[in-house]
Amino acid sequence: MAFSKGKRIEDETSNRIVNLAVKIGCKEGPDALTVTRICRELSCDRRVIYNRFRDVDEINLIVADRCNKELIANARAAIDPEASYYDNFAALVKAIFTYICERNAFFQHYTALYKVTEDGTVINEILLDLIRLIEEGKEAGEVSKDTDSRATAGNIWLIITGITRLIASNANYKYQDGLNTVMHGVNAISLNMKP
Repeated sequence: MAFSKGKRIEDETSNRIVNLAVKIGCKEGPDALTVTRICRELSCDRRVIYNRFRDVDEINLIVADRCNKELIANARAAIDPEASYYDNFAALVKAIFTYICERNAFFQHYTALYKVTEDGTVINEILLDLIRLIEEGKEAGEVSKDTDSRATAGNIWLIITGITRLIASNANYKYQDGLNTVMHGVNAISLNMKP
């Protein structure tokens, strides 16, 4: 990802910077991710960072992109082609919730980051994946055509992120309690999705 004659190229140092950024950002939060910290941990000069990245904001967006890709890959891996639509829907939500909880509370910061495309469109990849799954359910006749895919996906995302925040901020609220609450909410939403 280094710059060479105005073009981005990938190199081992760029990969080490991003790997470290993911580790720091997800474990300690985006405020802990600074150029000074990266330089100290990699024993390098600030120019090494700035020759590869514009600033910490760009590094945070790269961390977010990697986190989103990991989360979506893990969620998609939970889908069983032999299972029913709603069993797969529940498995996907459970995989998202579990992955966020396992990574750390700060991981949620990165998965909630939105991308803004050149034309100004705001994108949250996880929401788009949930919307896609709901739309596929409509096409297969598993989901009512009246279901608002965006609102439904947004409600599910709010349940997941709300409960993961609660777990992160309250040591007495455990993963299993949170998972039970999330799945109860998703089951209620699923009932309203059915034709």
